[in-house]
Amino acid sequence: MKEVIRFENIDRFYSESNVQANNKVSFSVTQGEIHAICGENGAGKSTLMNILFGLEQADSGSMYVKGIPVNFKNPAEAIETGIGMVHQHFMVVNSFTVAQNVLLGMETNTYGLLNHRKEVAFVSDLSKKYHLPIDPNAITETLPVGLLQRLEILKMLARNVSILILDEPTAVLTPSEVQEFLKTLRILAREGTTILFISHKLQEVLDVSDRITVMRKGSVIGTRETRKTTLAELANMMVGRDVIFQVPRKEAHVGAIVLSVENLGYRNGNGITKLDSVSLHICAGEIYGLAGVTGNGQDALVSCICGMVQPTSGNVCLQGKDISRLSVQSRRKEGIAHVPEDRIAMGLSPQSSVSDNVLLGFQDRKEFRKGCLLNPEVCEDHAQKIIDSYSIAGATVDGPVVKLSGGNMQKVVLGRELATHPKLLIVNQPTRGLDVGSIEFVHRMIVEQRDSGVAILLVSVELEEILSLSDRVGVMFSGRLQGELQGPQINENTIGLLMVGGVLANEK
Repeated sequence: MKEVIRFENIDRFYSESNVQANNKVSFSVTQGEIHAICGENGAGKSTLMNILFGLEQADSGSMYVKGIPVNFKNPAEAIETGIGMVHQHFMVVNSFTVAQNVLLGMETNTYGLLNHRKEVAFVSDLSKKYHLPIDPNAITETLPVGLLQRLEILKMLARNVSILILDEPTAVLTPSEVQEFLKTLRILAREGTTILFISHKLQEVLDVSDRITVMRKGSVIGTRETRKTTLAELANMMVGRDVIFQVPRKEAHVGAIVLSVENLGYRNGNGITKLDSVSLHICAGEIYGLAGVTGNGQDALVSCICGMVQPTSGNVCLQGKDISRLSVQSRRKEGIAHVPEDRIAMGLSPQSSVSDNVLLGFQDRKEFRKGCLLNPEVCEDHAQKIIDSYSIAGATVDGPVVKLSGGNMQKVVLGRELATHPKLLIVNQPTRGLDVGSIEFVHRMIVEQRDSGVAILLVSVELEEILSLSDRVGVMFSGRLQGELQGPQINENTIGLLMVGGVLANEK
């Protein structure tokens, strides 16, 4: 096959954080292949792709695209050469429609006026061609994350790219959406598109790729033909040791009820019912897994429990105390910790330091203050303990969180929340976008909290995560708790049935 991309001895060093992101990276990609690039968060995958796309420049080394040496100064130069990139964190204009976002900068016009009808027709045809259904007239800020992913891919396809870079493309998709998406990638590859597939999900990589390059600590460990490697070999190459894919769990020692939700209902500002008479309870020392296709009420339930929105009916009790009308801050003081779905938008202040971020929401506590001011020595010591305890790579007390990889950002959030010794821990999509090593770490932390007597609400669209960690499982469908499972009932088939609105045989 014809070589279309070659990296030769690419180096990139960040002096401000003393991190060698890329270290003499060399490998090649051939036309029409799906070439996966795997590695832990912070391994240098995204940095290398940013260099290829012109978002960053290498300190040294060479790149060749279709045999021609290149050194893109900006993404516009890369796009002109036929390279497109879909980022892990979406880059859209929220107030625009889907069609406006897809065609931004290349709008159609008639006599100097925008032709909205042609734009909508073009995007509609494009989405049908590549099996990426989406409403061209939808306002972007109303879309769930799965549809935002489709929008980003359509933006690149509209520009006729021949090389497509996908950075963690399935991190926000449901299992059914993932399968459709992987089919689309195979169609694109068969038609000659070269795809660079950056992912931490090794099984997906094995399912869709032709070859796999593994990176660790900025260096290339090796390239394997997909059909000649295994999940265990790839995981070992990524982290430098054997990986435990399922964290060992002791039998749960369930205590008293910690969280009780009774007949909870919620309608949003548009009058749309998001929760319909949801009742459940979670006990100390158990993990309650909440499964469901994205958008079926899981996020609304979490928001009501945490106090981000007020329920329109029903109540929320913590250890027997009605907290339904308490503020977010008051609920945190009562013992609720929350690891949100979107760590960047909701869990962190990205431009602020690690020290500031591990104090978010707790800065008024006496132990962190000296009179009416924060005690800098105590705050820095607290931050350093979290950095050390959670092995947060590349982190310094004063360094901005935005410089950290996704997995290390998640460790900052997790470290902050667990430092409060909560009674109830809510973890929403806790391993979204994380590599196998980080997933193992997060799962171990969750199980340790459960074993120490914390009540845990685990919300995840990853069925494997729900199956491997949960003591009991609730399944949401259309704003309702469609069913609860325990023991032998907790299996993929039963959960899948409830996720699409089915009922258990003994409940018919």
